[in-house]
Amino acid sequence: EDGSCDKGSSEWLFDELTFFQPRTGDERSFYLVEPNEQKGIHCRFGMKGVIAENHFDLSRNAIVLLGGQRRYILGHPNQCNNMNLLPRGHPSARHSAVDWSDPDLDSFPTFEKAHVNEVVMQPGDVMYLPTNWFHYIISLELNFQCNTRSGGEKLYRKEINDCGF
Repeated sequence: EDGSCDKGSSEWLFDELTFFQPRTGDERSFYLVEPNEQKGIHCRFGMKGVIAENHFDLSRNAIVLLGGQRRYILGHPNQCNNMNLLPRGHPSARHSAVDWSDPDLDSFPTFEKAHVNEVVMQPGDVMYLPTNWFHYIISLELNFQCNTRSGGEKLYRKEINDCGF
């Protein structure tokens, strides 16, 4: 209450990052500034070994890692045909059908041709992820990140459209 932190408590989180302070009643949502418009800052916690399967998003994304480590494998939209995406209309459309932890190259031979970059984010790192870029995420240890999306753009739409989206 007075802005000082008790030793050994997690109160510092509320003092330093006021948007994490508990909200009650009709106050705005914890995760979203405007829930109906999906705007604001989204925060996620990840346990070691948790994977977000390869996919692309239709918006720009700025990501900050606040603790722990996350491995990102990134692919340019021109790699779309090598990503073996699930088709439009599928519940997981925009996601790769390939199990990146154990790829079946007999079923998905073009996957071997995919060119990607790897980034291991450390606490304090910030990464800009452009619209339509592919990303596969592995939590290397307990971690937490916050990100914000700033709308989409038509950049790389041709590559994504040629891939069936």
